[in-house]
Amino acid sequence: MASLGQLTAGIAHEIKNPLNFVNNFAGLSVELLDELKETTAPAVAALGEDKRAEVDETIEMLTGNLEKIAEHGRRADGIVRSMLEHSRGSSGERRSIDLNGLIEEALNLAYHGARAQDQSFNITLEREFGMSISPIELVPQDVMRVCLNLFGNGFYAATKRQKEGGEPTFKPTLKVTTRDLGDAVEIRVRDNGTGISPEIKDKLFQPFFTTKPTGEGTGLGLSISYDIVTQEHGGTFTVDSRVGEFTEFTVRLPRTYGATMAEAAS
Repeated sequence: MASLGQLTAGIAHEIKNPLNFVNNFAGLSVELLDELKETTAPAVAALGEDKRAEVDETIEMLTGNLEKIAEHGRRADGIVRSMLEHSRGSSGERRSIDLNGLIEEALNLAYHGARAQDQSFNITLEREFGMSISPIELVPQDVMRVCLNLFGNGFYAATKRQKEGGEPTFKPTLKVTTRDLGDAVEIRVRDNGTGISPEIKDKLFQPFFTTKPTGEGTGLGLSISYDIVTQEHGGTFTVDSRVGEFTEFTVRLPRTYGATMAEAAS
């Protein structure tokens, strides 16, 4: 896994440099094309109607092509960033934190992030936090990433079911539950969305596997989250789902984790 991570990071870095040139020159070319249109406007206006239409059509086509290059360049850049994240080791130090506080912060971030992308977005958030959970040592920023990914997926599934229609009284809902299990803590994230079929469920944690349409997901979110939970924290990550009804992810994090990465992989 370590060798694969190094290989992935090397490939991603090699791709990132030429990709930056593609994205930068696409943006620059759009600006140059706009300047060219302004400069040549008087000359184009003097042309015959057919020639003028031909020039306008060519410029419009070039503009559209550059916009597509920029769009797919941004998507490729996102994939490369995800590859780099997937290849890294631990991203921070373990600290004693209030789990419920971290989850509440992640919920707020996820909700307001979704609202920023779509002003019409709305979902009912339900919380069932264990009140007696004592602080636990973990890598806060990485567990935050796991929560943000699970919440984002839950939002997507629940709102997708709503958009598909057929249920006038349906209300998108995401429920987060925490429990103290003594030697571990448990986080459950349940949405009432479209659900996951059994044949897909076994592939969920594979890198680059996604059920979202092209451009809406890299297929690395759950894979990275799985590695954070199981390899970095020595926990477990499971999923239960019923098509058309719900999906529930369960994360269990042990309070003590002394195993090395090598021991975890053996």
